[in-house]
Amino acid sequence: MAVTVRSAVGVLLPIFLIGIFARLPLVTCENNQLEVMQEQELRQFIADEDYVVVLFSNAGDCTGRCEELEDTLTSIREDVVEALNAWVVRTHSPTLSTEYGLNTKKTGDIIFVRKGVPLLYSGPADDDEYLLHYLITNPESSIHTLTDVNFEHLTQAATGATTGDWLVMFVRADCDSCVQLQSTVEAVAAVLKNKKNVAVVDRDDQGGQTTRRFGVKTFPSFILFRQGRLYRYMLPAVDATTLIHFASDGFRNARAESIPHPKTPFDDFTEWCADWLRENPEKAYLGVGILAVLVAGAVFCCVRSSRQAAAAANKKANKKKK
Repeated sequence: MAVTVRSAVGVLLPIFLIGIFARLPLVTCENNQLEVMQEQELRQFIADEDYVVVLFSNAGDCTGRCEELEDTLTSIREDVVEALNAWVVRTHSPTLSTEYGLNTKKTGDIIFVRKGVPLLYSGPADDDEYLLHYLITNPESSIHTLTDVNFEHLTQAATGATTGDWLVMFVRADCDSCVQLQSTVEAVAAVLKNKKNVAVVDRDDQGGQTTRRFGVKTFPSFILFRQGRLYRYMLPAVDATTLIHFASDGFRNARAESIPHPKTPFDDFTEWCADWLRENPEKAYLGVGILAVLVAGAVFCCVRSSRQAAAAANKKANKKKK
């Protein structure tokens, strides 16, 4: 009987082990994939969590660069979680992709959302050390906020003094493309950190005088301030790689301009009026129409008053004649 049991164990054990090992690759495959989140769930995560690393695929399946990025993220996921207590997930959301200004023709992009502020990853897809360093060294935004009050003090643009070069993005409140470029400009600031300063001036939030001082009419606009000169970014492509190149060396191909002095209050007000009329033509036409009605009404009242006064004078003169 004992021999029979041993024989059965000897036959069944290898089969059992083969079954276990046959299943191991399936388990490993699942562990090498990121959790896939739907858009609504991901939005809630971004609202609730401090750090969320999101891999965007341009389709339901993750192929090409997306697949490479997923393998790289999976390999560093534990380190990212340990260092930042971050969530690392994947999604397919055309709406969120558009909001973050992602190129939907690409097969994969990573957005690192830090307390609501998105940072685009534009580095190599298969370099786990580079990606890990990029994430854990950028837990906060590196972009400065410049206003009419602190612009000259921080940049020293007019004097070209010791604060270094400044790549400044000019935005306004109703500019959708400005919002979509936020993650891209954050990427520029992350790469240029400790080399160049990257900043934003919001025309409608304490940056109106500065915006008009430098003659910015279209949004977003980029200007590099360097050693008492300014260089306007005029290229049609607005991506992290091109902006980094412009700030580092490409500005030499742009025309250098002298830094203009701040406008006088009267000149600044005149410029503000011109900008308002240009951006609000329908309101301008309405204002002109209202003004025309008021003028016509005033003229009518003046004419009527004059006629009444003349009639009264004639009546009085007729009474005297009698």
